[in-house]
Amino acid sequence: MSDKEQLINELDQAPDFLVREVLNFLLFIKTRTNEISKQEPIQKAKESNIPDFLSFIDQVNSETPTETNIPKDLAKNLDHYLYGTPKEQA
Repeated sequence: MSDKEQLINELDQAPDFLVREVLNFLLFIKTRTNEISKQEPIQKAKESNIPDFLSFIDQVNSETPTETNIPKDLAKNLDHYLYGTPKEQA
């Protein structure tokens, strides 16, 4: 006996409220499956943009200077460098 035949057999024996619940569940699953299949092309399109994005990141990274004049105490004296407050001494 196939799954479909077994389901029909079980539905024939089930009370109406249970048949209604099974029908609602089946319709929910069908709707959810359709939504997922519609999203797959969108996901593939997003994935196809990933190499472009990574190329952009590589370009920005290559244009960023590697040597900067960052003070060694920047984290400790951030307010001094941003607002001119007195420096904290070690």
